Amino acid sequence: MEPHPIQLRVESAPPMDRAQIAVRLVLLLALGAAGCSSMYWALYLALPALVALRVSQSSQRYLAEDVPRITRILRWLAGAYAYLWLLTDALPSSEPNGVVHLEVNPTGDPTTTTALLRLITSLPALLILGILSVAASLLWPIGAIFILFVRRLPGAFFDFFLLTLRGQFRLVGYHLSIVDRYPSFEDALTFVDSSHSEPT
Repeated sequence: MEPHPIQLRVESAPPMDRAQIAVRLVLLLALGAAGCSSMYWALYLALPALVALRVSQSSQRYLAEDVPRITRILRWLAGAYAYLWLLTDALPSSEPNGVVHLEVNPTGDPTTTTALLRLITSLPALLILGILSVAASLLWPIGAIFILFVRRLPGAFFDFFLLTLRGQFRLVGYHLSIVDRYPSFEDALTFVDSSHSEPT
């Protein structure tokens, strides 16, 4: 099977800073208070429509001009999520040479119709991702406790959080018509696939 056009790797680098747990908690509480879940649903509905509008003018222009800008934003978001999900203490960056590596290889030739259809075709992957995200949120406090006591996240937790995060960005790439490949979790289920460097 060919590698997915969207790859996400995070370099683990314990020992982690215990104080960062408090910072993450404050940030997560602030995001929750801001009603981020409703914002996610608004984006879910709005983004394919915006892509369809842009693609109706020129799909090649969308891929050549807009996707590089979108990739920089996604790279920063990947770093932010990796930080919040206990994968790294590094601050997010839109540069490709950070601790969090998001590689996006645009594929396909999106049309107005295919962009709008992503609203429906993305739903099964969104459901699976929702289940994984709930499981990750239940594991988060346990991972935080591990960091507080041993200053590192257990390997299985790291792999599961990374799997979920990788699935999220593959779904986003598909939803934005950046890639044609459906965000199947089949190839992402290989936990140890050189996605991160094990600490020595």
